[in-house]
Order: sequence, then structure tokens, then C-alpha cells
Amino acid sequence: MVSSINSAQLATAQILLRVLKEEKQSTGSSSSGSGGNDNYYSSALSSLMADYGQDDDSEVETYDTSLLRAIDAAGGTEDSTEVKAAVSDDIQTASFMDGLKAKLEEMTTSGDAALKAKEMLAALEDGTLTVTDAVNGRQLKAWDTDGETGDRTADEIARTDWSSFLKSQLSRDKTGGYELTETGAHIDKATGESASFLTVDGTYVYVTWPTATDGA
Repeated sequence: MVSSINSAQLATAQILLRVLKEEKQSTGSSSSGSGGNDNYYSSALSSLMADYGQDDDSEVETYDTSLLRAIDAAGGTEDSTEVKAAVSDDIQTASFMDGLKAKLEEMTTSGDAALKAKEMLAALEDGTLTVTDAVNGRQLKAWDTDGETGDRTADEIARTDWSSFLKSQLSRDKTGGYELTETGAHIDKATGESASFLTVDGTYVYVTWPTATDGA
């Protein structure tokens, strides 16, 4: 059986894999450096599978989401039948912020994601965690509802699909691979901050926060 956090992580991985697949297709016609490019995508796929708690025991020759869908389908139902309050899909609400905090707290126990989850929680408490809903064109600073129970109004940004947004926002190294911090977070191209792509009770969001320094 799979837990709710594993189901959410699989869904998030599917979108990231779609980005990888589209980029592979867009560069597939280039003859120079194609071997390095294939190696990068192979490595990226393996890394994603490890990040989301799945073993890559077999050689994966394609970059589609069929493997993840099969894993998700085979997982069955949730371990718990406990009824939880619905989380709003509007990032401007206290309800969504409650859901975001609960998601990050749960992630602190999820292996490779634990370190960056702790960073995100600390940033939420400090008021330095930025949440972006690209599809609805909204962006704001996350807040801890323990100290503020009301809703907020987000800034408006250009609306776009997640695939296009992630391609434009995530920083890359000289080989074309995504840059990562020591805690496994991505790096936002525009700000240089740490970044992560999450799903909170079915709502996708992109979050950024100040990258921790060695002395922090």
C-alpha cells in the first residue's frame, strides 16, 4: 500500500518526468553531445525514482510516466481511512497554508526529501517561503496560521502551464542538467534561491526559499 505522501510525490514526479521527456525530444535531433544528453536523462530518471522512494532495479529505456503509473496503481488504497478536512486549492487561504505546513512536516520523515523539507518549514516560520501557483497566476509569501488565521491576497503573475514554467525557472549547470543544492533542492534561475515543486492535497505549487549557508 502507498501512503498519501507517496501518491503525491509520484504525481509530482510525473510532471517532472514530462519536462525531462519534452526536453529530450527537443534536443534529440542534435548529433553532437547526444550520448552525454542520454546519460543525463538516464541519471535524472534514476535520481527522481530514488527521490520518490522507488528502486530502479531494471534498465529503463524510455522517459514516459508508465512506470510511475504502474507503481501508483499497484499501491492500492490508503493505509488509513481517517477523514481529514479538505484543503483549499487557493494558495491565498489559511486552509491551504495549513495543508502546506502539514505536507512539509510529513516530508521531514520521507528520506531524501527530509533535509529540504526542514529548510522549507524553517522558511515558512520565518516568512521567507514564496509560493507560486503558475496555472492561476498567483504568488505570495507563505505564512504560519498559528500566528495569523486569516487569508491573504496574492500578487498576480503571468499564467502558464507547469511544464513551461519549470523549464523557464529551474537553473541548469554547464552540461544542461538541473543544478541542485546540498539538501537536494533545485535552484531558481531568477533569484538563486532554493526551489521545489510540490503538490498539496492535489494542488501543484512551486516554492522558493533562501538557500542555507554553511554557517547557518
